[in-house]
Amino acid sequence: MKRQTEMMMLIALVLAGLNMRPLMTSVSPLLGQLRQTIGLTPLAASLLPAIPMMMMGAIALLSAPLMQRIAVRKLLTGGLMLLSLATFSRLFITQGSLLVFSTIPGGLGIGVVQMAMPGLIRQRFGERSAAITGLWAGALMGGGGLAAALTPWLSAQMGWQGALSSWAIPTLCAVLLWLFIPTAAPEKSTQRAMPALWRKTRAWTLALSFGLVNGGYAICVAWLPDFYHQQGWSAQAGGSLLAMMISCQVAGALLLPLLARGADRRPLLLLALGMQFCGMMGFLFAPQAAPWIWAGVSGFGLGGAFPLALVLALDHLSHPQAGARLVAFMQGVGFIIAGCMPFIAGQLHTLTHSFASVWLMQGAVTLLLIVLNLCFHPRSYPHAFPEK
Repeated sequence: MKRQTEMMMLIALVLAGLNMRPLMTSVSPLLGQLRQTIGLTPLAASLLPAIPMMMMGAIALLSAPLMQRIAVRKLLTGGLMLLSLATFSRLFITQGSLLVFSTIPGGLGIGVVQMAMPGLIRQRFGERSAAITGLWAGALMGGGGLAAALTPWLSAQMGWQGALSSWAIPTLCAVLLWLFIPTAAPEKSTQRAMPALWRKTRAWTLALSFGLVNGGYAICVAWLPDFYHQQGWSAQAGGSLLAMMISCQVAGALLLPLLARGADRRPLLLLALGMQFCGMMGFLFAPQAAPWIWAGVSGFGLGGAFPLALVLALDHLSHPQAGARLVAFMQGVGFIIAGCMPFIAGQLHTLTHSFASVWLMQGAVTLLLIVLNLCFHPRSYPHAFPEK
């Protein structure tokens, strides 16, 4: 019975993860069409991935009181239902401003699910939490890739409104599955006293690193198809390139955590960041020479860095509740930072009339991340968060 429940939990976890990114990635291959049909402005286009990221961050910062008052399964099903309603509402949208507005409840729903999942994984899977976190991250990114690849085809069959709103169906399926997962007794453990995280330098550096890594993902989701569309590619081709990039993110999210055997996460993080840098430089200097290689290399690096960042934060504190608090703070501040990145990239493109400035900025950000992650040596963990 326990094994059956665990298998149901894994399936439900994967299905929930698949629904975390189509709200954002389904739109980017259709930006050209949306500009013509509903007058979507460059500012509105940059807000479509930015607002959900900021909503995710806001919810993560409120995680402590929410998780104390509401059971995890109720949080998960409630978040998925809110996301489903926001996605379905796109069937009736006729203005760019309404499309942007739909990202607010959708982002809140995603934020609720992402807030609850890392702690649930740590509680239910214990020592296997690194591998299961990689599975969660892989599903999360894989859903984004499916949406990027399939939405242009769905748009040709049923129109852009039907294509965007159709992603509510798998979300409803996830809600139904989570309703059948048996509830676990709440973990009874002694609360550990921790200083306020906003006073801890390491909490802020972890949040900055997490935010900038996810900012790179958000920039690619928002602008990579449009970048190649402006170079003569079709919407389907641009969406396929983004889907391939996200497929490589899935591979990175699944494989790199499995290699994380020792206590030091930095070698794998530096590998992931180095691959991101190579891909961004490829987009900058030779975008037409090998676009599929640049997308694959940067995607693998972006995908691997996400779960490794979650595991790195959990490594800092041995107590599960304290680790969950740190991860929530890191995601809260980090997703707000990430949400700003596609907006900044959009404004850079508007000012310079070129995507070169965007890839140059992201390359510089990746170099900053390499320097920042060198500071995360395991010997520094006890000094960063002294446990009493």
